[in-house]
Amino acid sequence: MWFCLPSAEPLTFRFSSPRASIQEKRKSQRSRLVSHPSPGETGRQAAAVSNAISRLHRAHFGRGAVTSRAIVQRNYVIVIMEDVYAPLERTLIEDGKFDVVRATRSEFQLSMRERFSEAVEEITGRPVVAFMSQVHFDPDLSLEFFMLEPTAAEHAEAASSS
Repeated sequence: MWFCLPSAEPLTFRFSSPRASIQEKRKSQRSRLVSHPSPGETGRQAAAVSNAISRLHRAHFGRGAVTSRAIVQRNYVIVIMEDVYAPLERTLIEDGKFDVVRATRSEFQLSMRERFSEAVEEITGRPVVAFMSQVHFDPDLSLEFFMLEPTAAEHAEAASSS
């Protein structure tokens, strides 16, 4: 969806997409690099991320995972959810229509990418630079993977080694 915004000059217009403003926000966030959290803080972040992603699944998909765990380590956040499928999806899976369920879930994840990333960014205080998602049927699992912007120390280390 594109929006047409009038500029200060008469009869000229700027075109801006919602995605462009999100990308600008991410660029400004990347300029503030942070360090890795302490072990206790990492545990609190993992619990908060797990709850946030499960809550978003429940609110937007109609059903949340029965079990949800998150792992926060260095520049990676991984959320593992078990028992995620809605009754409709279970019916399709029982009928062997795995590709339909996988395609629907994939489209859902693409639609939710910004919301998921924003939740992780808010909790960790670090920008998400990559997001991937995958589902599995037996056992019933969903995996959300987030790669975070490297910390200031990692940037300094990389600069000194080059």
